[in-house]
Amino acid sequence: MSTVVDLVRQHALAAPGKTALLCGDRTVSYGELWRRAGRLAAALRDRRVGPGDMVALHGPATPEFVAAALGSWLAGAAWVPVDQQLPADRIGHLLGDSGSRLVLDTGSRRHPATTLPVADVESLTGADSGVDDEAGADAGVPGSGPSGTDLAYVIYTSGSTGTPKGVCVDHGPLALHLRHVAVDYGHVEGDVCLSFSSPSFDASIEEIWLPLVQGGVLVVRGAAMWTGPQLFDRIRGYGVTRVQCPTAYFEAFFADDLTDADVAALAGVRGIYFGGEAVSAAVVRRWSNGPLGHIPLYNTYGPTEAVITATSRRIDRGWSGGDRVPIGSAVGGHELLLLDADGHEALPGQPAELYLGGPCLARGYLGRDDLTAQRFVRLPGRDGVFYRTGDLVRLDDDGELIFLGRTDRQVKLRGFRIELEEVEAVLVGLPQVRNAVVVLDSGPQGRPRLTACVVPQGPAADELPAEVRRRMAELLPAYMVPDRVLVLAELPVGATGKIDRERVLAVTGGAR
Repeated sequence: MSTVVDLVRQHALAAPGKTALLCGDRTVSYGELWRRAGRLAAALRDRRVGPGDMVALHGPATPEFVAAALGSWLAGAAWVPVDQQLPADRIGHLLGDSGSRLVLDTGSRRHPATTLPVADVESLTGADSGVDDEAGADAGVPGSGPSGTDLAYVIYTSGSTGTPKGVCVDHGPLALHLRHVAVDYGHVEGDVCLSFSSPSFDASIEEIWLPLVQGGVLVVRGAAMWTGPQLFDRIRGYGVTRVQCPTAYFEAFFADDLTDADVAALAGVRGIYFGGEAVSAAVVRRWSNGPLGHIPLYNTYGPTEAVITATSRRIDRGWSGGDRVPIGSAVGGHELLLLDADGHEALPGQPAELYLGGPCLARGYLGRDDLTAQRFVRLPGRDGVFYRTGDLVRLDDDGELIFLGRTDRQVKLRGFRIELEEVEAVLVGLPQVRNAVVVLDSGPQGRPRLTACVVPQGPAADELPAEVRRRMAELLPAYMVPDRVLVLAELPVGATGKIDRERVLAVTGGAR
């Protein structure tokens, strides 16, 4: 099977002068991207980095990030994205746990504190060295690239034990997923696709590589965080035809009443794709019945372990569904199985846990054979491995999946998976905190937020909530830091002596 490396190479050889990347006022052709990747692969091999090794990509999604990812693959290495906004301790854990050989900085403007060698991608790829697009695209490119069974990337997700876990994805499942999703989404070679997600969010893998394996144009955001008007201005300016973004950004930027200028800016868009958490049915209904209802929306679902997107629901003009937007049916390469608590296949309408099978699955968790065995399971009478998602779903009357919630305490917030136990473990590790519980509740305007209820070790000073949030920001990614901290004398418990989370929600005043 062809890998992403093979497919990008084909486009670089066939049309080296064709635009591959747009970022700010920069334009990078397929030939230039390929040669930059080749120079980086050669530099890695000079440093004895090759098959079986791991490198860290530190920084935002830039042309350098794409060249570094492609060049690492071409050298035979896998990579792990490292968000430059993460706390230093978190970055140190990711670098150590992944076994990264070196760090490639993609434009963060600040190198991480590490004993590993750090190199700027721009200096390794010759970003300012004037490249002749008419030269042979394979000039100076070493090696033949990876096979389908080689490791492609590792993305870390929140862990219930208090430690993030790395999800390992091979080249074969990644390329197969991209081939299927291109058909399901109706992508064509002439599409101009916007990638908005952070590289540490697995949706960015699909956003970046789907257009490039199709021979399309990829618009990367870089380090800047756009406002709604800036987003619409760039959609118009770049001629974007496909927009992918986390659900939270879709609701923030596209949910309000659109002006005539907004409608004009989005006139060339042929599809908007979002996922990562449940979308508001009211927002979707307003869009599909508004002036841009002819632009289809795609509500997508998929855990990192299932190679990005496992299900999708296309929503066309005039949608008038209920209070939950379906997450649809299986994307090609994925098999859906709904099992009840006894392991029996669930009936339509019956809540059940979703299992995902098929060839588009991760190989497991890096260095965590025990956890891999718990979540990637074999089922009696069924072929292959299935991933236990922990997500509760049901089939509606049309045979489409409706997401209901979780079987455990994992939550989704702003597109990121958060194990509440991990946040609690960090809280109780603070010297000021004796006990803690974290809940996802509703803040102003009904927006979800993380609330931490803490019991202090001694008398609580007025500044304790602010101090707790400050220390949490030093230890956890920003999306895992509680939005507010409430100080309690004791945590409410039930008759069994366990924390009564319903009473905790009542205390927070923002029940969900």
